[in-house]
This record gives sequence, C-alpha cells and structure tokens, in this order.
Amino acid sequence: MFVCAVPTFLIMYFMMYPRNWKARKRIFGVNNRDEFKQGANEAYVDSIVKARNKQATVLLIVLIAIATGLLFVPSLNIKLMAYVIFIYVSLVVYNIPFALGNSELKKYKKVLGIVSEKVLYADLKTAGRLHALNRPALLLADAVGMIILVVALLCDFKVIPLNFGVYTGTFVCTGTVAIFLMMSLILLPIAFMVDNYRNEVISENSDVNTNYNRAKKRNFASYIIMVSWINNVAALLGLGIFFFVKVEVLSIALIAVYLLAIMGATALFAKNSIALNKKYVQGEAKLAEDDDDYWLLGMFYYNPNDRRLNVEKRVGVGGTINMAHPAGKVISGILALIIVGSIVALIFVGMMMATPLRIINNNDAVICHQMWDEYTITKSEITSVELGETKDLNLFRSAGTAIDNLYKGVFTVDGKNGCRLFMNPEAGKYIKITTGDRTYYISGNSAEETEALYSDLAAQ
Repeated sequence: MFVCAVPTFLIMYFMMYPRNWKARKRIFGVNNRDEFKQGANEAYVDSIVKARNKQATVLLIVLIAIATGLLFVPSLNIKLMAYVIFIYVSLVVYNIPFALGNSELKKYKKVLGIVSEKVLYADLKTAGRLHALNRPALLLADAVGMIILVVALLCDFKVIPLNFGVYTGTFVCTGTVAIFLMMSLILLPIAFMVDNYRNEVISENSDVNTNYNRAKKRNFASYIIMVSWINNVAALLGLGIFFFVKVEVLSIALIAVYLLAIMGATALFAKNSIALNKKYVQGEAKLAEDDDDYWLLGMFYYNPNDRRLNVEKRVGVGGTINMAHPAGKVISGILALIIVGSIVALIFVGMMMATPLRIINNNDAVICHQMWDEYTITKSEITSVELGETKDLNLFRSAGTAIDNLYKGVFTVDGKNGCRLFMNPEAGKYIKITTGDRTYYISGNSAEETEALYSDLAAQ
C-alpha cells in the first residue's frame, strides 16, 4: 500500500496542480481562456493557482510523512486497517485544494462576465474516423494471460506431471494469476470505449484536430497495452514463485515490483498527456467546449443534456461517467454502495480482531464461538485428538480470515485441502480434531487454555 500510495500522490500532484498554468489546457478543471491571461486577470488567476498549489504541496509532504510513519506500526493487521482508512481519507483531502481552485475560477468567470456557452463543436472531417488502438496487440496480451491461467489450473489439478509440493491443489497460484488476468480484462472494454470517444475539437484547423486526437488516443492505447503485458509478466512470475521457486517472501516482493511497474507506466502516460496538451494549447488550439458548469468540483460530470454515458476526464487518466445519464445514476449508486460496503467490512474486521475466541466444551459437543457459533463438533464423531505447535503448521487460506490473532475458515494445512480452522496463532498451541469427514484445527487465546482443553478432550 505504501508503494501504491506515494507514487499516486506524486502523479496526482503533477497532473492536478500546474506549475505553468498558462500552458495548460485547463486549470483546476476549468477551461483555460484568453481572458485569464490579460493584465490584472493574469495576476489574480496566478494568485489562485499559487495559493492552491502551496496547499497541495503541504498536503503532499504531510501525506507522504504519514504513509511512511504507518510502516512502523508493529501490528500487521492494525497497519493494514490504518492504511485503508488513510488512503480513503487522503484521496478526499488531497482533492480539496483542486475543488477550491475550481470554485474560485468559476466565480471569477462570472465576475469577468464570461457565460458558459452551451456549444458543441464538431469537426465533420474527422468525426468517427480517428482510432489509434492496436486491437491485435491488446487481444494478444489478453490471450497470453488466459494461457497462463490455463497452465496454473493444470498445475493445480496435477495434469502437468511435476512435483510442485504443498502449493499443488491449493489454487493459490491460480487465484493470483486470475486476479492479474481479470485486471487486464477490465481494461479491455475501457480501451475500446476510449478509442471510440467523440473527437475533441480544439482548433479551426481539421489537421490539428486530427493530429491531437490521434496522438491522445494512441497515448492511452499504448498505456493500456503496456499494463496488460505487465499483468502477464506478473502472472508468469507468480507461477514460477508458487510452483517452482517456492519462496513465500518473493510473492510479497512481486506485489511491490508490480505496483512500481504500474505506477511507472501511469507516470509515463501522465507525462505524455501533459506534454501533448502543452504542445497543442501553446500552439494552434483555439476552441474549447465551454461546459465548465457541468463539471462539479471539476471532477464529476453531470449533464442531463448529454446522451453520452462515458466522457473523457478533465484531469487524470481515462474517462468518467455522466452521472445524469440513467445508467450513470445506477453506476454511481453501485460505486457508493461499494465504498460504504468496504468501510463496513473494515469495521467488521476490526470487531473480529477485538473479539476473543471462545470454545465451549460441553458433554455432547465442542462449540467454536466468536460473535456467533462458527463450528459445532459432535464428540461422538471425533476419531482423534492431537496437540501441536502453531509454528510447525504450513497453512494456506482458501476462504476465510487470516490476521495476526485469528485464523478462521477453510485452509489447506500441510498439503491437505478443506481443513476448518478456528485458532489464535499467537497462542502458540493448537488442537487437531479429526472426525469422519472433516479435520479441525482449533485453539484458545493462550497456550494454557489450549492445553487445558486438549487434556479434557483426550480424557474423554
């Protein structure tokens, strides 16, 4: 999360808060106009930009300092929760200077008597004819990703006759490869959608419009293809780590390197975008569709008169939805539910971390309880009971929770799939209970509690 957050802040900083605003196509999401560059107007706009840039610089330093400080939180789970909360809060806070600058420039437009015109420019010479996406290259990248997924599945199903050890059959590698492929497949429709965006008219010269739109679409297409191949390389490395190298720490290193590669590709895209807009704004750009009022805070597009669902972002990468479109309202609602759901999930995980395990040992059954009854093990079905040390277990989670003080759910243990866990790994001891069709690994909240429970079960 640190590797992801800090480069993101830096990219946002250089894209959202311009040093040389006069060379930018837009300032804080507001179209840059000739009126802004005249006499006293230039000085006033410059003061707004400098004030908001200064706030953004201070925020950048503070956010990087907080992100660095969170690395030293001792508990991995508390650190993880703190990073999730930090990222949510920081993404909101870091946009505040941008939103304030957007509001100030819109107000200043009114002071200058500039009224947003409901004008839609169209260049009939280039309408619908400019595409830059290399479709075979993109489809090839996704096809390679699917082949890697098939190989991972064949390894997990032991169709490939090699001895891969404890990872075989756990589907840990298959799941990892599938995540990388899924991210590539999500980009596929986005790539086609952006390639078919309505061409932007920035000049009275059709050749300028042609060159600008083609270059802009090619830049985005190259970025999508690059990310798809980064996903493939990461999936291949994951395949090697899980099935051949078998060094778990490398999987963490893979995630860090992968995020750095994605951030590097995004930084390159951002650099090219800034250079492209700078070239055409300083050069022959004359026209701009003045729809500033439809961009809330310069970031959210709400235009009931526009039939398009997707439009190009005013700042950042790719596109965004028209929140006034019927489908846009549904998508906005779903995104809001996802955000609320993730916050609720975070609170739920915090409650689980704070709630101790409780094992009820009665005459008929062993009941594993935390917040509610998790497992009820009927004593008459128990065939064996063993006591062991947690450090000797080789665990892989299939479904459930795996945090510092709680392993709960379905795990692969020492190569055996489908084991049920209900244990505190910090206790140091566990009890292995075998029934006719299942294997359970349970513990109390301490070694003493676990040993006492084992003695009772062994005696029975």
